[in-house]
Amino acid sequence: MTMESPSSLVSFWQPAAKLFAAKGDRTRLVKFGVCAEWVILLTALAYLSGRSLPRAWQPLNTDFPNYYITARLFREGISTDRIYEWIWIQRQKDHLGIKRTDQPVVGFVPHTPFSALVMWPLTFWAPLTAKHIWIVVNIGLLATVAVLLQSMAAIGWRRIALLMVLNYPMHRNLEYGQYYVLLLLVVTLALWCYLRNKRVLAGALMGIGFGLKIFPVVFIVYFARKRDLAAVLGMVAGGIAAVATSVWAFGSQLNRLYASQVLPWALRGDAMDPYNLAASSLSSLLHRLLLFEPEWNPHPVVHSPALFALFHPFLQIAVFAPAVLLVVPGDRHPRRLQLEWCAFLIAALAISTLPASYHFTLLILPVVVMASELMEERDLRSLLVLALLYLGVCFPGWHHDPADRWWALLAVPRLYFVILFCLLCYMILSRQRPFGERRTRDRKVWAGILFAVVLFGTASTFRHQRALYNNYSSRLGTSSDVLLATNPVVQGDWVLFTTLIPDGYRTAIREDASTRVIDSADDQLSQSAAAGTIWTEESGRISRIVSRGINEESSRLEIADAESPVASPDGKFLAYLRSTTGKSRMWLRPLQKGAFGDTPITLPGLDVWEMSFLTDDSLVIAATTKGSAPHLFIVDLAGIVRPLDSGEARYPAVSPDGRWLAYDRLDRGLWNLWLMDLHTHETRRITNEECNDISPSWEPDSTTLVFASDCGRALWFTALQRRRVIP
Repeated sequence: MTMESPSSLVSFWQPAAKLFAAKGDRTRLVKFGVCAEWVILLTALAYLSGRSLPRAWQPLNTDFPNYYITARLFREGISTDRIYEWIWIQRQKDHLGIKRTDQPVVGFVPHTPFSALVMWPLTFWAPLTAKHIWIVVNIGLLATVAVLLQSMAAIGWRRIALLMVLNYPMHRNLEYGQYYVLLLLVVTLALWCYLRNKRVLAGALMGIGFGLKIFPVVFIVYFARKRDLAAVLGMVAGGIAAVATSVWAFGSQLNRLYASQVLPWALRGDAMDPYNLAASSLSSLLHRLLLFEPEWNPHPVVHSPALFALFHPFLQIAVFAPAVLLVVPGDRHPRRLQLEWCAFLIAALAISTLPASYHFTLLILPVVVMASELMEERDLRSLLVLALLYLGVCFPGWHHDPADRWWALLAVPRLYFVILFCLLCYMILSRQRPFGERRTRDRKVWAGILFAVVLFGTASTFRHQRALYNNYSSRLGTSSDVLLATNPVVQGDWVLFTTLIPDGYRTAIREDASTRVIDSADDQLSQSAAAGTIWTEESGRISRIVSRGINEESSRLEIADAESPVASPDGKFLAYLRSTTGKSRMWLRPLQKGAFGDTPITLPGLDVWEMSFLTDDSLVIAATTKGSAPHLFIVDLAGIVRPLDSGEARYPAVSPDGRWLAYDRLDRGLWNLWLMDLHTHETRRITNEECNDISPSWEPDSTTLVFASDCGRALWFTALQRRRVIP
């Protein structure tokens, strides 16, 4: 399309001027409208350059360190098999020297491994310098998007710039170092190619977009609805290329973990806190209204997993279905293709389970296309509605305070604006007559497919929700600001564990239903205890293990360059890990006075993850070899290793009486607890739930376990539970 001429600017404001024909000079009103556009644009640019860019330039915050750390580990040849583990990646952040004041907590859930590769070229610089470069790159990407939009839409440069700078999520994207400007470029370039009949390339670009973020996968439905086999094949090829690149970079084990464990939780909206209304999603709202969780959502309207299983897929398809059914197969008219593309994009955002504010950077494309369409139609009223809805979605001042019961409905205004924005796009699309009156008889078939998706979604969600909340009675309660509690160690009447609070990781002690946190200037990522002494890993550039008494505040330096302490029950030894390129060897320190120094027990080829002492001071360890899945082994003090027949397993815990081994086994993408009789080697399952029960620890009676469980919570955002497992 061509750029606007001055006459077109005036003619656009003529309908508004006619409304005031009796009140004065129409020409002045037209000039006022043009001047208002300039004032708003210059004000928004001043805010961007004087407020948003300086805020983005100064600190590291939120997601940029997540991508940077993962890409840096890849470049330096450090094993990335455990990047989705919250504590492990936090340790890597500390080793890279990213301070708590710059970024308290990092985590790579729920991002795809492929997305980290975007940051690979930037890892040759320090983190803050890399972010500065990324901001400059993003500004260049925005300029490229503007060029593409101007070539597709009948709208001028000034109005494209105006719609871009009024998109506050784009400001957030720059501040947080996110990659949604890059994703906007990919989606816009794919549409540009599709309009020029480069269908294979358009599909391939959307396949690459799928590698960056999962939701572009819905465009394969669009291409199928258009009966465009070339675009479908292109998208499949692009997706395969992204996956193959990810496997080449990070290995099959990590990508298998993502596909089997992270992705299913992300699609359900459970990858992060699902009750947090700041997400403003259908998923978070329904979680808040219909599902009880003791710490995060104690006051829903009603606790009904069945209603959640019914409403969630139904509402998602209800929002998404018009985008599918309004597509006209074979209609290649550019205006219709643009509107159909935008409808799919907005619908994908509307049904997303965990949309953050910066996700709506992507609205720049549909708002430009829709504004161009309405301006050509001289539909000033619809254009005004579009502007209000766009500003409503992008408005940064919405408050999402925790709200109980029905009040939760008032805490997600952005969700309603997004749905209305989607409906407006459907309205504009529906009033366009298909080019050449092409037949749309297959709508009934697609309606049947969508109905089948609802049935399947309801059944699978109900299966997942069933019995998911039955273990709340065994929960060891904490406060709502405890995001994660794990690695329990039982000593008498108290439980020592690792907790994640907004300020970072701490060691906490629970006794008599009360919890106290051991203060530290560094992250405390793991701990062990025996004979009244606590050994804690304090993480920094180099991790160290310190010791203190149970009621002592001060600590003593014990071991430098050491992680994950485990004390033997008899107090004779302390086992710990020492890492090189992300892989860990197990070392042993005798604790008796006059004993010899630390000794490496395992060979470098065995990457040890967890360990537990047997009564004869040998150890059961969870370890991997050559990038394989973790399995259990027994290691004696001489370093002789023999495997245990346990399948893919982690988190070994030997009972105080030496008879039982509790451990975790992976099944259907879930870690559940198993029990092995160390005398007979017979095994049986302890838990069988649609969630992860991990990191068991025995109570002194050798009959009861304390373990971490994410049932009813987010992926690996565990709480502590106590359960008797031996009659």
